[in-house]
Amino acid sequence: MIVARNLQECLAEYPRIMLEAIAEGWGISLTDEQVPEIVERLVVEMTNGEAVRMVLGRLNDLEREALAYVIHIGQVKAHVLARKCGHIRRLGPGRLEWEPAWHSPASATERLWFLGLICREYGVDEEYHGEMFFIPPEILTVLPPMPSPVPIFQLEPVAPPRTVRDDQDALAHDVFLVLSYLRNHDVRAKKGVLAQHELVNLRPRLRHGTPQRLRFLHHICEQASLIRREAGTWQPTGQAAAWLKEAPLARRQVLYRTWLEDVNWNDLCLMPAVSCEDTGWRNNPILARKSLAHYLHRCPLDVWVSVDSFVESIHEVEPDFLRPDGDYDSWYIRDVQTGQYLMGYRNWDKVEGTLIRYLLGRPLLWLGLLAIGYAQEGEKPDSFRLTEGGAGILELREMETSKVKGVRDEESVLCRIVVQPNFQVVVPHEASWYDCFLLERFARWLDEEQGTAHYVIDTASIRASLQKGITVRQIQAFLLRVTGGQVPPQVLRTLRSWARGG
Repeated sequence: MIVARNLQECLAEYPRIMLEAIAEGWGISLTDEQVPEIVERLVVEMTNGEAVRMVLGRLNDLEREALAYVIHIGQVKAHVLARKCGHIRRLGPGRLEWEPAWHSPASATERLWFLGLICREYGVDEEYHGEMFFIPPEILTVLPPMPSPVPIFQLEPVAPPRTVRDDQDALAHDVFLVLSYLRNHDVRAKKGVLAQHELVNLRPRLRHGTPQRLRFLHHICEQASLIRREAGTWQPTGQAAAWLKEAPLARRQVLYRTWLEDVNWNDLCLMPAVSCEDTGWRNNPILARKSLAHYLHRCPLDVWVSVDSFVESIHEVEPDFLRPDGDYDSWYIRDVQTGQYLMGYRNWDKVEGTLIRYLLGRPLLWLGLLAIGYAQEGEKPDSFRLTEGGAGILELREMETSKVKGVRDEESVLCRIVVQPNFQVVVPHEASWYDCFLLERFARWLDEEQGTAHYVIDTASIRASLQKGITVRQIQAFLLRVTGGQVPPQVLRTLRSWARGG
């Protein structure tokens, strides 16, 4: 932002010819006054309420709208004002001497400029560094109220869609699987990513296994410091154990916040519809995500809204969310289908619009913040709504204490793991993920049905765990703890027998 100068300071920087142009617009006749005298006369006239009303009365509708826009925004980036209300030509004093451009202004913005109603200053606004326009405070105090032309963020509610995809905690579930798999297998760290064949081994248990989601799954595990490369293999970290012990919502918040602040995952260049060419330009992926998060906070809860209306509203209220400097001509991005470069603001929907749709239908869906609706299966998403978990992650709604703070009741029947006489182990959905992580060290997964997982303890799984240094005494103590002491006696006897090699 800028520290707005007062009217006298603004006028004092102008060349004499510019002051003469402003004076003519305010009906002030000049003779041989010096610049300081002209400035003083202008300040008196331009802060006179009656004179201001007379000048405003000579403005056309577009010029009044441009003035109202600056009034309500306060400080406007130069490219934003130019896009909405027209450019100001770069005319030096010499050219103005022989070409009185104020007699035929090229735009509404230029008309306000030659009247001295708006001034220009270099400023900084987050990622933006450049010229900004403002109205001197003395003029602001005498301007009459004007209706705001600033667009508002508004969404179109729609009926519930025919087809819905809601990933809920699927990504967190798959992170758990990756951690368990790496804990129990020696997975070599090649080229910085998990090998595809290793992820294929997990595919029967993964909730979703598309190539880009698998890549996202591995990346977020590493970015959240849940896995690391150690002695040439991938290993879960100590932080992974803490994450597994967290409450369901807290686990999902960790993944969301990791993605939100991740500069290394560039959503723009991962969109299948475009190809980004590295010619030296750089985008900041965090900016786009935080802008979208800001507007998700303004979405109604429990209401399906149109994707198109969400995109169009951002286009209206914050079109430069991806490029704060308004530079639409130096990013080399190709349309994959046509091969054409998507240069210029006219391609906003093919770049920014496509990115918004991509973020809604991919990362924010994967992270469980949104449910996505389709008019027909296989078509592009046309609606979305915040999920209950999404509202909790964004802290828009209070969640149950157990989901937020991880309140655990070891005596609760709902959380209790059950060991059956046939050595099968039943793990309810509410069980501790950390306990499941430990269970997988000596039990073999069978299947999962409606959130309830089934494992089996057999000779092969026990021998494998013994080879890793786990003792039968540790296994027995663990089972007694997670079942509330309800382990069938024959299971305990058989475990001791297997330990003796029987």
